[in-house]
Amino acid sequence: MKNNNLIEWGISFVVASLSYLIIGPVVYALLFPFFSAFPLSYVSLFIPSIFTFFILILLKKKRLLDDFSVSKERTFSLPLFFVFLCSSFVFLSVFSLLEGAKVNPEPMGDKIISLFFSLLFIPIQITVEEYIFRIIPFMAVGLDRLEKKSNRALLSLVSGLLFTLPHLLNREVWAVGGYWAVIHYFLWGTMTMAGAIISKGFEFPLAMHLSNNLVVSIVANYKGSSLSSKSFFILESETSSPRAIMSFLLLFTLEYLLYHHLTRRRHSDK
Repeated sequence: MKNNNLIEWGISFVVASLSYLIIGPVVYALLFPFFSAFPLSYVSLFIPSIFTFFILILLKKKRLLDDFSVSKERTFSLPLFFVFLCSSFVFLSVFSLLEGAKVNPEPMGDKIISLFFSLLFIPIQITVEEYIFRIIPFMAVGLDRLEKKSNRALLSLVSGLLFTLPHLLNREVWAVGGYWAVIHYFLWGTMTMAGAIISKGFEFPLAMHLSNNLVVSIVANYKGSSLSSKSFFILESETSSPRAIMSFLLLFTLEYLLYHHLTRRRHSDK
């Protein structure tokens, strides 16, 4: 049975990766000449995500939703997800403003349109990425094997590597000081998988990823960003920085403490 499950997860990983990293971008490249002006230029960035999302629905059908629950006993918790999402969104928004974000001079109408499309498509984008880089590796290894510390550490590092590789094509990686972006992506992928392992669920990585991308696309984007949204504020930097990395590590620590507090409180109420 375990071998059959491993084969199924392997097939899911190959199909999703090919769709998201190869076929989807080819479709995007073919359609881009027709979507060169805003807002279609922004919408077109999500073509690989939307394409892969529908491929996964066809491949997995009703099981796709079940894959977001680690087990029958540990189902996906919407309240926990929204606690992580709201707290991390507020933290990242405040940090972006404290970093010196200035009001974006783009027309307000464009910002509102960008806001609408961000709220519509970014949840699809992060769902696809989390499914490929976090959920499939986690479920393929299984909870039993994750009892060993070495397996937990190895899985976190592998997830960080998988998450980093496709992002090496992003503009901020090739800007001056772009190596900080590479480190940021690797730590992000590693720490969010560690959060999934600690909490034995996928609320943490999904919420963290969604809040980060929503803050970048809506609240404060930065010049040269691969996610070319019309955010309400704009940062002058073109890539990540040691300060941004430290803020993420602080956020991860705070979210872990929050989860630990909620877990203790839930147990004490029983």
